[in-house]
Amino acid sequence: MSEAHSPSTAPHGETRVTTLELFFDLAFVFNFTQLARLLSRDMTPRGLLQVLLIFWLLWWMYGGYAWLTNHLPPHRKSHRLLLLLGMCSFLVLGLATPNAFHGDGVAFGVGYLLIVGVHAALFAFGGPSAARNMLRIAPFHTVAAVLIIVGGAQEGPWEYALWGGAVLLEVVAPIVTGVSGFQLRPGHFVERHGLLMIIALGDAFLALGIGTDGGQAGLSVLTTAVLIFIIPACLWWVYFDESEKARRAELALEKQAPHQRSRLALSAFFYAHVPMLLGLILIAAAVKKTIAHPYAPLDAAPAVALAGGVALYLAGIAWFHGLLGIGPQRFHLAASVLAMGAVAVGQYVSAVAEVVTLGLLIVAALVSEHRWSRQIDRYAPHLAAGEPAPTPSTPLPPRIGAQPEVHRS
Repeated sequence: MSEAHSPSTAPHGETRVTTLELFFDLAFVFNFTQLARLLSRDMTPRGLLQVLLIFWLLWWMYGGYAWLTNHLPPHRKSHRLLLLLGMCSFLVLGLATPNAFHGDGVAFGVGYLLIVGVHAALFAFGGPSAARNMLRIAPFHTVAAVLIIVGGAQEGPWEYALWGGAVLLEVVAPIVTGVSGFQLRPGHFVERHGLLMIIALGDAFLALGIGTDGGQAGLSVLTTAVLIFIIPACLWWVYFDESEKARRAELALEKQAPHQRSRLALSAFFYAHVPMLLGLILIAAAVKKTIAHPYAPLDAAPAVALAGGVALYLAGIAWFHGLLGIGPQRFHLAASVLAMGAVAVGQYVSAVAEVVTLGLLIVAALVSEHRWSRQIDRYAPHLAAGEPAPTPSTPLPPRIGAQPEVHRS
């Protein structure tokens, strides 16, 4: 189906994600694969710092493009061509990522400057209000790109200091400029980030293939691959719960006033997604180490990366639920804390034992959440629908043996 004839608008008029945006997300997640490769090659504090610096810059600009296409769907040819140029820039960043701190920093900075320029140019087509808002933010992006280019020509502490300055600028930008000037369409925004999470979860499967390095798929490798599959599959279920959570997230955004909606979207779909996406990168990096010798004890670094990735993801889910009020938090927070205990299982038993332990923890959190949802649907349906509790016209007498009230947590 061609882009011109694809159903980019829902029947009730809400703009939906176009195929070009999905194509764009595929190019962006390529950078996650490269970050996982960088971390698996250097599982040290230095390697982790490099991943954090690169990730934040990539994620910040992806968020900028998500807000852009939410405000200005890419229907015109000129918009599509510019968006394709942005995709090409993300490809440059991805190719430069593994050696961004070993000679390719200037190339990374130039690619980032191009992404910033395309982003600003596209927002200029979005009308006077969008152009004014972008004029406030564009200087932060441009200076950040220049700092990366200069940092790429340095070595040692100065390189990290300049990269850190670029990240700090992007952190400060929304605080100084605000996001209330941008209109937001909840349906498109929720769907766009949901599709991104599906692609990012798929990166774990790519890690399985890369980890085997083209060797024979013996019984032990196949068994481990099936067990590892449980982790991304359960993490998918935690995020989506079929389509129920997407519906609740849309309602949570829709009931906000426009300026509050933008702030909530920034908190829930940018900041709360940071631990989730970092968790997936850690999992992908650890899987490459796990699949090679599944029945041998893991070294400390991959054991921590695997358990820490699951813990980060579950903590991010709890944060996401709390911000939007779309689900429980306590089950995922508890599983997040307990997940770190699986490090010892991986180190002293085997990689497979750690994978199984983590899988059981996620399943336990899922079962607990499912029981919570059934109680809410049965005894307090207004909470599941995101609506206020109905107020009876006359007080009702208490019933003997009535079910206890179910509260959101």
